[in-house]
Amino acid sequence: MILLLYSINQANAQKTDVVIYGATASGVMAAIAAAKEGVKVTLVEPGNHIGGMLTGGLSHTDYGDRTVIGGLAAEFYQKVADYYKVPIFYWRGPEPKVGEQLLKEWLIQYKVNVLYGKRVIQVEKESGVISALTFKDGTRIQAKAFIDASYEGDLMAKAKVSYTFGREGKKDYNETWAGRQPITFTSHQIDVKLSPFIDEKQKLILPLIKKEPMVEIGEADKGIQSYCFRMIATNNLENMIPWPKPNHYNPENFELIKRYYQEKPEAGPLINFIPTLPHQKADINSAVGISTNLLDGSSWRYPDADYELRDSIWQWHKDYTLGLTYFLAHDSSVPEHVRNKMKTFGLCKDEYINNANFPHQLYVREARRMKGEYFMTEHDLLKDTIKYDAIGMGSYNMDVREMQRSFIGISRFPDIKYEVYNEGYLSIPVAQYEIPYRALVPKYEECKNLLVSVCVSGSHLAISSIRMEPQYMIMGQAAGLAAALAIKTNRAVQQIDIFSLQQKLKAENQILSLKNNPYGLWNKVDDIVIDNNMKGFISFTGDWKEEETKLKGRYEMNFRSKQKGKSGTFTFKPYLFKSGQYNLYYWSPANQENETEVPLEIHTSSGLKFATINQKNFGGEWIKIGSYSFEKGNKHGVTIIGDKDKYTVADAFRFEYIKNQ
Repeated sequence: MILLLYSINQANAQKTDVVIYGATASGVMAAIAAAKEGVKVTLVEPGNHIGGMLTGGLSHTDYGDRTVIGGLAAEFYQKVADYYKVPIFYWRGPEPKVGEQLLKEWLIQYKVNVLYGKRVIQVEKESGVISALTFKDGTRIQAKAFIDASYEGDLMAKAKVSYTFGREGKKDYNETWAGRQPITFTSHQIDVKLSPFIDEKQKLILPLIKKEPMVEIGEADKGIQSYCFRMIATNNLENMIPWPKPNHYNPENFELIKRYYQEKPEAGPLINFIPTLPHQKADINSAVGISTNLLDGSSWRYPDADYELRDSIWQWHKDYTLGLTYFLAHDSSVPEHVRNKMKTFGLCKDEYINNANFPHQLYVREARRMKGEYFMTEHDLLKDTIKYDAIGMGSYNMDVREMQRSFIGISRFPDIKYEVYNEGYLSIPVAQYEIPYRALVPKYEECKNLLVSVCVSGSHLAISSIRMEPQYMIMGQAAGLAAALAIKTNRAVQQIDIFSLQQKLKAENQILSLKNNPYGLWNKVDDIVIDNNMKGFISFTGDWKEEETKLKGRYEMNFRSKQKGKSGTFTFKPYLFKSGQYNLYYWSPANQENETEVPLEIHTSSGLKFATINQKNFGGEWIKIGSYSFEKGNKHGVTIIGDKDKYTVADAFRFEYIKNQ
């Protein structure tokens, strides 16, 4: 059945074909994709910048396995590489000002109308069809199709589309990792025993600790991943602004940190500065038990909050973040070596120049989640990964940052001691999975001309993987194309021709499946590179840590390492398109810790071969190992043998076809 949608009175409002609410990276890609189809597009941003976290501090791109990245997302990263004149993914991402410049130029190229500073307050909808949006400043826009690309899902919520937020329990969808988590001792845990109380008698709780008690393990709650600001810092003195003292600075907020350094005075800074961006800039993320993530439960109130409360939560996170950096750099309770280290970095003079050099975007890791035509769960990322209506793919771990800082009673003979712990951190590997179009659309009976490209339909766990910026861009492109297709065929978004949508996406180099090409856009038939993070082609035994590669001659961004004292193997197994003779090369990072003789097992069509590689003296370039015969398919490969007494690295191998056997 074809549903005629667009006979709406268009008086007294701005008029367009597609309105996209939220100029996140997802919203920008949706706008470009729709505009390329020839429809008129208006991109509406509640704030004053475009790009969301892509330009708001999260330059350090988490993409998982690059094999699944295609379409406009891949084009963006190529634009970044071209701008800096380096190979793609050499930098983890652009400087924020560069990222925003690239996105603005792209939008101008496709004549997208961009409106800033407009928060939606009303959605006009009749018989399941949205006709217009009204914004806080009185602006009213009518359109034929709408896309919610905001991190919060405000358009979706005001359109009365079903949604949820918080953690499901294990019983809801039979998800292994659902619900409140046990206290575990990861690198994101506080690694000393600290009392949660201001004083033991009155049992008054310290700041930065969530005061409400935790539910039982595995039970549902309204838990939301912690938020933070991803500051951009530099150690370039000519471009550095010393950490400013915030207007609402209160050192008492950091009593927990005082106690931490009292117990562990040798500890380093609670913020890790690694210049992974161009021009000596570092993208700051929370990486230890007490850091830039705010775990007091304020993020739990954010998803359904009104704009006034949202603004106060935003300001509290800013005050906390700047207060933290100032405290670590200046408070006498902080060890001198920490204060000195903190003072070597500061904010960047050339970033966020209209916002006091501070990021404009709060890192909203999750908020509302639609309950649409298809509700993704953990199972769609681990086992049920193939979807007939796939519009893109994902690959990043289910990555749940700490949910709360709480305290528990520990039996320490002969007393009960109350101690502070972080709860909720998870990082669970997933398969390369397909994202169904049905997860981007509401239930048919609820709304027929709305797509959602960020707060998509899925469980807390499913969204913890899907939430990465490359996936947001991938889903944004699909939503933009789908909106244009719905308009052109005068159909509900739930009733468009999925095959036509998929063909258009494929024509734009979107990766919908790896069935016919296991490498997506990234390998040639005669020249195949397997990187350490291509999860479909690597396996390992033992403990291999992921490390950031130093800039000198690096291949992409990271490598894996096995420390001395432990054994392990790391296998690279390519899919080869034809049988024959291949030159085999290896790449190791330039690092003087590396070993000169690391053994290899090379599994060839003529049997097992052995070789050694020098990872110490030939880092940062392709080094030929020899020529070997391999059969078509994924039967053969190469294994690094990590001896117990050697520090061993695993970065990348290259298979260069020479001739038929």
